[in-house]
Amino acid sequence: MPERFTEILAEAADYSRLVQNQESQQISGALGVLTILGLPLGTALSVLQVLGDQSAAHLLVALGLSIAATAAALTTRYGRLVISSLRGGPGPEPPA
Repeated sequence: MPERFTEILAEAADYSRLVQNQESQQISGALGVLTILGLPLGTALSVLQVLGDQSAAHLLVALGLSIAATAAALTTRYGRLVISSLRGGPGPEPPA
Protein backbone atom coordinates (compact mmCIF):
# COMPACT_ATOMS: atom_id res chain seq x y z
CA MET A 1 0.00 0.00 0.00
CA PRO A 2 2.74 2.58 0.80
CA GLU A 3 4.43 1.77 -2.54
CA ARG A 4 1.21 2.48 -4.43
CA PHE A 5 0.75 5.77 -2.53
CA THR A 6 4.30 6.82 -3.44
CA GLU A 7 3.62 5.89 -7.06
CA ILE A 8 0.42 7.96 -7.12
CA LEU A 9 2.27 10.95 -5.62
CA ALA A 10 4.99 10.64 -8.26
CA GLU A 11 2.37 10.54 -11.04
CA ALA A 12 0.64 13.61 -9.62
CA ALA A 13 3.96 15.46 -9.46
CA ASP A 14 4.72 14.49 -13.09
CA TYR A 15 1.33 15.72 -14.24
CA SER A 16 1.79 18.97 -12.33
CA ARG A 17 5.15 19.53 -14.04
CA LEU A 18 3.57 18.88 -17.45
CA VAL A 19 0.81 21.43 -16.79
CA GLN A 20 3.28 24.03 -15.52
CA ASN A 21 5.51 23.47 -18.54
CA GLN A 22 2.60 23.96 -20.95
CA GLU A 23 1.48 27.13 -19.16
CA SER A 24 5.02 28.47 -19.31
CA GLN A 25 5.21 27.77 -23.06
CA GLN A 26 1.90 29.53 -23.67
CA ILE A 27 2.98 32.58 -21.69
CA SER A 28 6.29 32.70 -23.55
CA GLY A 29 4.46 32.38 -26.84
CA ALA A 30 2.09 35.20 -25.98
CA LEU A 31 4.98 37.45 -24.99
CA GLY A 32 6.73 36.55 -28.22
CA VAL A 33 3.67 37.51 -30.27
CA LEU A 34 3.40 40.82 -28.41
CA THR A 35 7.06 41.47 -29.17
CA ILE A 36 6.80 40.51 -32.83
CA LEU A 37 3.65 42.59 -33.31
CA GLY A 38 4.54 45.49 -31.06
CA LEU A 39 8.13 46.22 -32.02
CA PRO A 40 7.59 47.14 -35.69
CA LEU A 41 4.35 49.00 -34.97
CA GLY A 42 5.79 50.89 -32.01
CA THR A 43 8.90 51.81 -33.97
CA ALA A 44 6.90 53.07 -36.95
CA LEU A 45 4.55 55.15 -34.82
CA SER A 46 7.33 56.59 -32.68
CA VAL A 47 9.31 57.63 -35.77
CA LEU A 48 6.25 59.44 -37.10
CA GLN A 49 5.71 61.12 -33.74
CA VAL A 50 9.35 62.24 -33.47
CA LEU A 51 9.19 63.66 -36.99
CA GLY A 52 5.97 65.46 -36.09
CA ASP A 53 4.23 63.97 -39.11
CA GLN A 54 0.43 64.35 -39.06
CA SER A 55 -0.24 62.91 -42.53
CA ALA A 56 -2.82 60.12 -42.69
CA ALA A 57 -1.09 58.72 -45.77
CA HIS A 58 2.20 58.42 -43.91
CA LEU A 59 0.42 56.75 -41.01
CA LEU A 60 -1.10 54.16 -43.37
CA VAL A 61 2.30 53.58 -45.00
CA ALA A 62 3.88 53.11 -41.56
CA LEU A 63 1.13 50.68 -40.54
CA GLY A 64 1.52 48.76 -43.80
CA LEU A 65 5.28 48.52 -43.36
CA SER A 66 4.89 47.39 -39.76
CA ILE A 67 2.45 44.66 -40.87
CA ALA A 68 4.96 43.56 -43.52
CA ALA A 69 7.75 43.52 -40.93
CA THR A 70 5.56 41.49 -38.57
CA ALA A 71 4.74 39.00 -41.33
CA ALA A 72 8.45 38.70 -42.15
CA ALA A 73 9.27 38.17 -38.47
CA LEU A 74 6.66 35.41 -38.22
CA THR A 75 8.32 33.51 -41.07
CA THR A 76 11.62 33.27 -39.18
CA ARG A 77 12.56 30.34 -36.99
CA TYR A 78 11.71 32.34 -33.86
CA GLY A 79 8.35 33.39 -35.29
CA ARG A 80 7.41 29.81 -36.12
CA LEU A 81 8.49 28.75 -32.63
CA VAL A 82 6.28 31.44 -31.10
CA ILE A 83 3.29 30.37 -33.17
CA SER A 84 3.77 26.69 -32.38
CA SER A 85 4.10 27.40 -28.65
CA LEU A 86 0.83 29.34 -28.75
CA ARG A 87 -0.99 26.49 -30.45
CA GLY A 88 0.21 24.16 -27.72
CA GLY A 89 -2.31 21.44 -28.41
CA PRO A 90 -5.27 20.20 -26.39
CA GLY A 91 -3.25 19.86 -23.19
CA PRO A 92 -0.97 17.41 -21.49
CA GLU A 93 -2.17 13.91 -20.90
CA PRO A 94 -1.63 12.32 -17.51
CA PRO A 95 1.30 9.91 -17.32
CA ALA A 96 0.39 6.26 -17.90
